[in-house]
This record gives sequence, C-alpha cells and structure tokens, in this order.
Amino acid sequence: MKPIFYRQLLFLRGLITVPGGIALTIWLSAFPLLWIDHAFKASMVSWFGIAAEMTPDTARTLLSTIAAAAITTLSLVYSLVLIVFTLAAGNIAPRLLKRFTSDRVNQVTAGLLGGTFLFALSVLYRTGPDLVPPLSIAGASFLAVISVLQLIYFVHAVSRSVTIDEEIAAISDRLEKRIAMMVRDEEEQASERSSANDFPYSVEASSSGYLNAVDEKALLALAVEQDFAIRLRFKPGDFIIETQTLAYLSRYPEAEQSDLIAERLRDSLLILPLRDAVDDIEYSINLLIEIALRALSPGVNDTFTAIASLDRLTAALSAAVRMGLRGRDLTDREGTLRVEMPGLSLEAIFDTAFHPLRQAGAGNMLMMKHLAHALVRLREIGNSEARELISSHARLLLDSAKAKEPLDADYTDLKRLLPFLEKGE
Repeated sequence: MKPIFYRQLLFLRGLITVPGGIALTIWLSAFPLLWIDHAFKASMVSWFGIAAEMTPDTARTLLSTIAAAAITTLSLVYSLVLIVFTLAAGNIAPRLLKRFTSDRVNQVTAGLLGGTFLFALSVLYRTGPDLVPPLSIAGASFLAVISVLQLIYFVHAVSRSVTIDEEIAAISDRLEKRIAMMVRDEEEQASERSSANDFPYSVEASSSGYLNAVDEKALLALAVEQDFAIRLRFKPGDFIIETQTLAYLSRYPEAEQSDLIAERLRDSLLILPLRDAVDDIEYSINLLIEIALRALSPGVNDTFTAIASLDRLTAALSAAVRMGLRGRDLTDREGTLRVEMPGLSLEAIFDTAFHPLRQAGAGNMLMMKHLAHALVRLREIGNSEARELISSHARLLLDSAKAKEPLDADYTDLKRLLPFLEKGE
C-alpha cells in the first residue's frame, strides 16, 4: 500500500467518516424519490396502492415513528460501542481500540441508522395534504427493515468482539497472513549485500514518529530512475527521530535534484505519530503478547487466556519456522540490487515472542509447561536454523523455571517435556 494513499485512507477509519458518508448517501437518495413521487404521482397509485391510499396523517405518523426509532437506536449503538471500548481497554488490551473503531459492522450500522433518520425526516417534511409520496414512504419502510436486520447482526458482532478468544484468533489470522507473505521459497537465496562504505551519502528524516509502511515500488522506481542504490536503516515498527538518518545512497544526486529526490524518498515512507498494524509483524505479535502478559499479571491471573495467545502465536509462526524468512531487498529487471531493507529475522521474532512470556510465566508451572509444548511443536516442523533457536529458548526456559526454585517433581516434569535437550540435539 502506498504511504500517500494510506495517509488519505486514515481519514476513512473510525466512527466519523464512513458512517457519515453512508448517512449522507442514504439521505440524498430521498430527493430523487420525492421528485419521482411528485412528477408521476398519478401513475404510482397502481404500483403502490397501499401507500397511495394512506392519509396524510397516517403517512406522517409512520414516518415519524421510523425517524424516532432510528435516532434512538443510533444512540443505543454508540452507547454499546463505548461499553465495548471500556471492556476491551480494561480486560483485553487498550491497543485493540483502533481495531474496534475501524470495524465495518459498527461503521455500517451507525451510518445506516443515521441515514434512515435523515431519509424519513426529509420525506416527512414533504408529506402533506397535497402529496403523500408512496415511493418515498416505501423506501423509508425498506430502510427500517434493513436497519432492524443490521441491528441484529450488530448485536451478534458486539457479543463476539468482547470474547477474548475471538480477538486472539482474529489477530493471529492477520499475523499469519503477514508472515506468509515473507516466507522464503525453496529456490530463493539471500542476495549479497554491499559494504557500508558503498553508501557514503544520507537522507535525514523530516519528522519524528513510527515507520508504519514502506512503498517498495516507489523506492525501486526512484533508485532505477536515478541509477543508484538505497539502503534503508529502519524497518516498519521502528521509531524515528527528526533529523535522524533515514537511508543511505550509493551516489549523491545532482545538486538541483537533491532536495526533490530526498522528498520523494521521504514520501515513500509512512511515518506516523502512532504505531499501527500496517505492514508491521512485530506490532501484531506484541498485541498477542500484551494480552498474554495482562492475563498472567497477579491482578487478572487468567493463565488459560495466556495459553490461548501462545497457541495462536505458534500457529502464526509455523510457516516461518518451516521455511525461514526471505530478505526484503529489491532488485531491478536486470537483477541489480537497488534497495536494501532491514528484514525481520526469525531470531528477532522468537525473541519478541518468547522472552516476555518466559519471564512473566517463570513462577507459573502451568504456563511453563505449555511454553515447552509450544517449543516442541515448532521444533518438530522447523528447519535447522529454527531448531537451533528453539534449543536455546528451551534452555532458557529451564533456567528460568529453576531460578524460581520449583519442587523437584515439577522441574523434572518440565525437563521431561524437552527431550531433545537430553539428547544434546
């Protein structure tokens, strides 16, 4: 996704723009219907006989009821959303609030109810002794039916959104898809990188924030057009300080183009004040870790939620463990290396995922045993690189458990779950 486009897309998130756009669209659709009713009211009697036979008082009562019900239900919907926010922030993880605000069910429900209210209100305004618009009244009745069905689905979606296992599964599914896009094919080989001395020129950041996404096509096109190579210093998720070096160039551009090229390079990097899950595997991993750590805290003490996070985390890492992660360097059509980007290594993912869980669950033997099961499962399907990492984490797991001075029987049981350490593999 292009960073410039994503900056515009940010305005489409939340509970303002999308619901507002839906509501305005539905409201504006009332005017052509009213025009048709006014222009062809004589021929509408045979099509909508029931509506045409309505008295003005009956029509106004019906439209008033629809409008009042829609705006009342809209306030109820926003109240339920705020309750979900409170529950999510207190019981699951505060950073999940961004996911709830961008949920399409919440946005469509709010927009549909708001649009139904405005539609019915507009038709009500034009209804009187001189005009009982049958087509517009039928449209308002249809919107009322759709609103009721959407409200039922909204309640169903809200009930699922406060279920922690559902949230863990949703985060894990997104994480698994992102990791799958970075899995190395069997034929892929790591490209040979240039030395640091080949990049003597630098481009500085113009603002501080988190790197959320990289427009790889724009970077590659810039490098090919100017016939130089670019080495990025940061990967998505890293925090950048203003005037810090963003990237190095193998050749300095001409003086009159240097500012323009530096600006194009900055535009290809999406730097925002907040850290989002866009193109950021570590962010999604940290969400699962945050849920697990909160569950392991003394105030919550919900080990099984932490175990669920661990299980879904191991499922998301399975492809990377089997095949490894490819480098993120970009080459042109001739195979010349043009853009060097810091990739996310398997070791970094393991350290991010397992160190916090091991440290927080050191005194919880149930959690430690499930960590051992997770390592064994990953080792069973892993390649040679992954097996070495898993062995090192398994040794750390035993050392952490031993430091808490467990009973000899408990420590023996935990050690028995890691038989590959006994064999010296």
